[in-house]
Amino acid sequence: MTGFKQLLRRFPFTLLMLVVLGATAVFTNTHLSTLTKGWLERLGYAPRDLWLFNWERLFTSALVTFGQTIFWQALGMIALAVGAAEWFTGTKRTAVTFWGIHLTTLVAESLLIALPLHLSGNTTGTALILARDVGPSAGYFGCLGLASRRLPQPWSWLSGTAVLIALIVTMFQAPRVGQSTAVKLAADLAHLVAFPLGWLTAELSL
Repeated sequence: MTGFKQLLRRFPFTLLMLVVLGATAVFTNTHLSTLTKGWLERLGYAPRDLWLFNWERLFTSALVTFGQTIFWQALGMIALAVGAAEWFTGTKRTAVTFWGIHLTTLVAESLLIALPLHLSGNTTGTALILARDVGPSAGYFGCLGLASRRLPQPWSWLSGTAVLIALIVTMFQAPRVGQSTAVKLAADLAHLVAFPLGWLTAELSL
């Protein structure tokens, strides 16, 4: 019991996110099966939700995944990336980084990438406007960037470069089975925004 109390004091935000994500998965049955279209429409976020004033989706989309393997991967990344950020920087900084970068990434991708492309008549931009996605990846990649930056040199630069290269390579991989090209592109772009943001803002004081 003493060990659990120490863990709770050291990683409260990480444990909270794991519990919330797990509870949402059980509620939506995504710990065992794929997220249904109905749940995706209720909880997922698409760029057009910004001007439709469905802003609650900015938050709900981070609390559920597409399910099955994706759910367990998200749990692992939260434990690893968010846990590392909380270990290096504390609870307040980690929570602000997770939610701040999650929200910043979604809004920036919507207004600075998807919308201009759509208004210019680009079909990819139109697809991005309509692409509805879920998952906490923008938040935990932001935390991964934060944790990476706090490593001693040269590991900070080496880890940051390695992760960035991996994210770029991922962009050129085919979508997984059942995943639309637009949703994959939206997710890949979000990761490419979130990780550098976490890395670059690591030295900012709160």
